[in-house]
Amino acid sequence: MAIHHGKNGRTLVWCIGIFLSLTTIVIDAAKPAAISAPVRTNWLGNDGNWSPVSLMVGTPAQWIDVFVSTASQETWVVGSGGCDGTATCQNKRGGLYYPNESVTWDGLGFYGLGLDPHLGFGGIGYYGLETVGLTDTLSASSQIVSVINTTDYWVGYLGLGIKPTNFTEANQPTFLTSLVENRSLIPSHSYGYTAGAYYRLKSVPASLTLGGVDSNRFESHDVSFDLDPGQNPVVAINQISVAAAPFATSKVSLEWPSDSVELLGPADGGLYTIDSSTPYLWLPEIVCSRFEKALGLTYDDQLELYTFTSNTTQHEALIGWNLTFNFLLADLPGSPRTVSLNLPYTAFDLQLTYPFPGLHANRSSPPTNYFPLRKAANSTQYTLGRAFLQETYLTVDYERNNFSVSQAIFNANAVNNKRLVDISRPNNSTFGGPETPQRTLGKSTIAGVAAGASLCFLALAILAVLCLKRQRRSNAAGGKISSEGLRDHSLLTRHRAWRRLFAASERIRPCEVDGCQAQPNEVPGESEIKELPADVYPELPGSKVENASFEGTRRKLTINIVNARGYDPQKPVELHGQCSPAGHFGSDDRLHAHTHVVSPPYSPSHVGSQITQTNGISDRSRGITPNSSQLSSPAIDILADQMGMQVPTTQMKELEADSTGTTLRNTKGMGRKAINLAGRNIGESPNSRYDFQYSHSTIAHHLIDLFLIQLIHVLRLLDEFGL
Repeated sequence: MAIHHGKNGRTLVWCIGIFLSLTTIVIDAAKPAAISAPVRTNWLGNDGNWSPVSLMVGTPAQWIDVFVSTASQETWVVGSGGCDGTATCQNKRGGLYYPNESVTWDGLGFYGLGLDPHLGFGGIGYYGLETVGLTDTLSASSQIVSVINTTDYWVGYLGLGIKPTNFTEANQPTFLTSLVENRSLIPSHSYGYTAGAYYRLKSVPASLTLGGVDSNRFESHDVSFDLDPGQNPVVAINQISVAAAPFATSKVSLEWPSDSVELLGPADGGLYTIDSSTPYLWLPEIVCSRFEKALGLTYDDQLELYTFTSNTTQHEALIGWNLTFNFLLADLPGSPRTVSLNLPYTAFDLQLTYPFPGLHANRSSPPTNYFPLRKAANSTQYTLGRAFLQETYLTVDYERNNFSVSQAIFNANAVNNKRLVDISRPNNSTFGGPETPQRTLGKSTIAGVAAGASLCFLALAILAVLCLKRQRRSNAAGGKISSEGLRDHSLLTRHRAWRRLFAASERIRPCEVDGCQAQPNEVPGESEIKELPADVYPELPGSKVENASFEGTRRKLTINIVNARGYDPQKPVELHGQCSPAGHFGSDDRLHAHTHVVSPPYSPSHVGSQITQTNGISDRSRGITPNSSQLSSPAIDILADQMGMQVPTTQMKELEADSTGTTLRNTKGMGRKAINLAGRNIGESPNSRYDFQYSHSTIAHHLIDLFLIQLIHVLRLLDEFGL
C-alpha cells in the first residue's frame, strides 16, 4: 500500500506560507503604543507620603524608586553616600545606586544640579551616561544620570522634559525622546501623570503613562492650554476659593462671611508652572496671608512653611470642617475658557519627618503637621507642586505644544485597571518620530487582514483533518495488519500522522502481498507483457522447507548472505532460492577475475559481532548496514510484513545456516505468495519455496537494494519503537 503525501504536503505548505505572510503584515503594521511606568505600593518622602515610580538603572539593573519631575529632563538617583549604611535609610530613600557595579556607567564628572534654581534648588551631582529603563525591554542607553549624596533631595527624580543636555559636543537626548526616536517604543513625545493620593481609599498610587494617557484615571474635557516657550506646562489661575460643608455658624467671621471664601481673585491672577519636583504651592505673599487667616495657619520662618506647632487644635478643627478648595484654571489670566478643579483639605494635610532640612527632630520624633504653602518672592516662583497633582491629572503633548489638566479619578484597583490611550503624532510635527513600519495599514485594513489570516488558518485546519481522514481510509482499505507484532507499528503510524502529513516527499509504506487492494508498481493483469527472447536455464536445486513450530522464547533473526557464485556478466544470472554460506559452492565455481563482484551486506564472520560498511552493493545502496542478529524478536514480525509474509503471533519464522545452505523454515499453514519485486511479477514456486529468476544483471542489484531498503525501514521502526 502506498500513501502519497506530496500533493497534500505542498498544499499545506502553501497555506502555512500565506498564513505566516498575512500574520507578518499585521505585525509589521503594528505601531508603537503608550506604556505605563511601574509604580510601587510603598510611599516615600520626608515632606509627605508620595507615590514613586520604579526604574531599572545600570547593567546589571539596579531597581531605584524615584519621583516624577515635570520640569527636569534628567534622571537623579541617590548614591551610597546618601545613607549611613543602614537598610532603613536605603529603603526610605528609594534604594541606592552603585555606579561601580554597573558595566554601562560612563562617568562625566561633578556638575551643578540643573533643577529649579529659581525655587532655591541647588547642589552638586556626579554625572554620567547610563542605561535607564522601566522594564527589561523598555529601556534607553546613554541617559544623563546624576548621583546625589545629599539630603536636600530625599528621593531621586525621573525627568519628563525633552530639552537635550550637552556635556560634550553632542546633545544627549532625554529619556522620553529616546523612547520615541531611538527605540520607537512609544508613538509621540507625550505623557500623562497624576501623583497618586495616600489618603484616598486604601491609598491610590501614582500613574505615569508615556506616549499616551490612562483614561481610567481622569475626567476628560476639551479644554487645553499652550506650553510656554520653554515647553513647560504653565497655566493662569483665575480664582482659588475654599468652602466648608456643612458651614457652621460658629465659623462666621470677617474671614468667613459665608460658606465659601475667595483666597485668590482675578486681581491676583498670574501664570503658574505645574512642577511635580516640589510638593508645595508657591503663591503670592498676599494670597498666602489670606490662607493664613482663613485656616488659622502659623508661618514658621525657619522652615518657611505653615505649621500647627503653636496651635495643635486648629489642625483637628480643619479636618472637621470638611474643606474643599476650588481652582479655576485658564490658558491666560482672565480667559473665559476655564477648567474647574476641586481638591479636599486632606490633599494639603501633610507631615514633615526627620531628616527634613531645618526641622528640629530625630528618628524618634513624631511627624510635624504642615500646610504645603510657600511664599513666592516673585512671579518666577509661582508654582503648583506635587500636592496639587494628587487630585489632578496632567496630560502633556510636546508635539502639539499643548497640555491639559483634568480632575483625577480614584478607584481601588487603579494599578491593574488601566485603559491606555495613545497620543498620536500630528502630521506637521517638528519632532523626530519612531521608525515608520514598511507597511502602514489603517485599522480597518488591519482588521480585514487579521480576519483573512484567521480564515486561512481555519482552512488549514480543515484541510489537515481531511488529509488525516483520507489516510485513515487508505489504511483501512489496504493495510490489513492482523499480527500482534505489527500492532505497535499501527500505533506508530497514528503517532507520526502529523509529521508524515507535512512530509515534502512521497513515502511508500510497504505491505504484505495479499493484504493490499492496490499493488504498487504492478502491471495490470490484462496488459500484454513483452520480454526479449532469452535462453532457458535450469534452476539450481533448492533445499526443502521444513516446518517448525515456535517453542519458548523467540529466537533472534539470523541472516547469512554471501556472494553469488558463477556470475557471468554476458549472460543472465540465476540465483538460488536460498542464501548459502561461504564455501557452499565448490572451488570450480569461483568467480573469474573479470567478474563484477556483488559484495554482501553481511558475511558469516561478521554476523552477530559488528556493523559493517557495505561498499560493493550499488551506488544507491552504500551505507552502514546493521547486524541482523542484533534485531530483537518484535522486528521479525515487521520484517516478515515487509517481505510479504504473514506470521501468526504464536509461530515464528527463522532463517538458519546449515552445512548445505540456509534453510527457510516456514510456519504451518502459511500460504504461498506471489511477490512483486522491482516492478516484475515472480511466480509462485510449486515446491513451497520462493524461486527468483532474473533476465538482466541489474536485477541482482535491485534485489539487494530492495532487501536493504526493507531492512533499513525495519531498523528505523525499531528505533522509533525504542527497541
